[in-house]
Amino acid sequence: MKVSDRLTDIAELIIQCCVDLAWQQMTEAYGVPFCTGEDGDLRQVRVAVAGYGKLGGLELGYASDLDLVFLHDSCGALQQTQGDRPLDNGVFFLRLGQRIVHLLTMHSAAGRLYEVDMRLRPNGKGGFLMTGIDAFERYQRQEAWTWEHQALLRARPVAGDAHLCAGFEAARRRILTAAVHRDTLRTDVAEMRARMRRELSKAGRRIRHQARRGRYRGHRVSGAILVLAAAAAQPQLLRYTDNIRQLEG
Repeated sequence: MKVSDRLTDIAELIIQCCVDLAWQQMTEAYGVPFCTGEDGDLRQVRVAVAGYGKLGGLELGYASDLDLVFLHDSCGALQQTQGDRPLDNGVFFLRLGQRIVHLLTMHSAAGRLYEVDMRLRPNGKGGFLMTGIDAFERYQRQEAWTWEHQALLRARPVAGDAHLCAGFEAARRRILTAAVHRDTLRTDVAEMRARMRRELSKAGRRIRHQARRGRYRGHRVSGAILVLAAAAAQPQLLRYTDNIRQLEG
């Protein structure tokens, strides 16, 4: 656990450095993104990064990839950068997200930092690379599947603006206490596990190794079911994102 904690610390520092560098490069070229706030005045847009999976659950290994979701808080009638070459904020965020991923994954003489998986963002590969925090919560409440709520159990902010990071954590708690499909939870998870077993059965020589790993996955899934089922009545269970402390809770 100590090794995983330190590897996670390193990853968070590197992600923050990449976010800062990408932000600097993009704002130098196109200006800082602004939007119209609730009072009608212009305000600077904030961005943050949420870590899922092993990064979110403090379980990184030496070969782990990074499951990331990029967030922003742009809203209002005016959403545009303020610079000599202004961009619509949506285009800015797309390019900013692409640049962050590039910095994390590009090959150099020393290798590359990490593999990055962005498929856990709303609507998966078909969704925006960087999602508005309000749209993220709306998707999780109205459209997300049970497996997405299970993934959100292990999600936490890892880089970016502190205010938006706090907003993500607050949204996460609201979603997991109020939006989980508890009436179909056991059925949903059972169907998901059955589908995973069917896929493993096609994996040939790897199946025995995957089956051994699956016993550990089974403990994680069981813990997730218990937390999801009880979170509305016991919201303190959502304080931690790692499996060990969730099971202890």
